[in-house]
Amino acid sequence: MPNTRIKSRCLEDLNDYERLQDRLEWEGYSEIKVKSDGNCQFRALADQLYKTSDCHKRVRQEIMKQLKSRPKFYKGLVGKTDFSEYVKNMSNESVWGDEVTLKAAADVYGVKILLITSMKDVPCIEVVPRSQKQPERVIHLSYLAGIHFNSIHLINQCSSSSDTASMGTQSKKDKDKDMEKEKEKEKEENKNKKEKKKQKGNKKNKNRQFDSSVVM
Repeated sequence: MPNTRIKSRCLEDLNDYERLQDRLEWEGYSEIKVKSDGNCQFRALADQLYKTSDCHKRVRQEIMKQLKSRPKFYKGLVGKTDFSEYVKNMSNESVWGDEVTLKAAADVYGVKILLITSMKDVPCIEVVPRSQKQPERVIHLSYLAGIHFNSIHLINQCSSSSDTASMGTQSKKDKDKDMEKEKEKEKEENKNKKEKKKQKGNKKNKNRQFDSSVVM
């Protein structure tokens, strides 16, 4: 949950972008910037849900499926716009997502969506799924009002992930070293076996020569 303490710094003098960046820094978020191609909401959701913004088409399709299958939940949110036309238009790539698609995303994925916004009087917005009042998972987005969405991650969580990845890399290196040692050991053992076999063969040859001289 975002920090609600009042900062000593006055946000009145900041523009929307500066205000958003200030809030993200204050709350301890790092921002994953996604493309500004009309798909930014779906890209940001995809980064949170699938760890890559490239899955934005899949996210849009799943949200559209939710809207089509549960129209009574969302009809009242589109105002006077014909709901079928709304869904048809929103199904097209590069059409901007809105509060309706965010609500449908929360419902279809069963997650709470926490938006850190640039709006002066609304620092954060929570979108909760209809089926769960306290969903287990929370996903985080930044919202430059009326312009752009990005995916955001708490910095301490990013650090933990990086540490885990580093540990995994280190573990792999250690494993590779152990394998190299095993190979060297096996190579040395094979060399010793060949050497012993060679020495044994030489000894037999000497014995044969000695026996021949005795017979003669």
